[in-house]
Amino acid sequence: MDYLREYSIEFASLKVGIHHFNYEIGSKFFEAIDYSEFKKGELKVNLELDRQPRMLVFKIDIKGYVEKECDRCLDVINYPVNVVHKLIFKFGDQWEDVSDEIIIIPETEHQLNMAHYLYEFISLSLPMQCIHPDDENGNSTCNKEMLILLSQHSKNREVDPRWEILKKLNDK
Repeated sequence: MDYLREYSIEFASLKVGIHHFNYEIGSKFFEAIDYSEFKKGELKVNLELDRQPRMLVFKIDIKGYVEKECDRCLDVINYPVNVVHKLIFKFGDQWEDVSDEIIIIPETEHQLNMAHYLYEFISLSLPMQCIHPDDENGNSTCNKEMLILLSQHSKNREVDPRWEILKKLNDK
């Protein structure tokens, strides 16, 4: 968690106005987050903070890639990430998530660690199923050997008779 301190922004000492923060996210970042599903990646983060008397408005821009296993062939994919998001922190009595964009923070807070938010935006930018893209002819670029194994497995697989009974219900 010590590594993630570098993503803390001490906003209490900042004057009202626009402030810029730039980060590079790599393997060390993902290793420091216990629940990370990624191990590697190269991302550039540009944060623009509009410090106002009663709120903090962040414009977040993340570009780069993360390494992820292909859900079809299990080979590694460098999956592109391109995030542009706005996040607003308003001052109030206690922590409260009002919406995906607005968070209430206690007036006593003086800094924010943005690591969790950055990781969340990266994760949410990826599709539910990550697979290798098709080539220009519409053919899969997945590992050919794995595709052959998958097709052989699906041909040789015996269908559970219980499913056949359920399929008959659908036909009625």
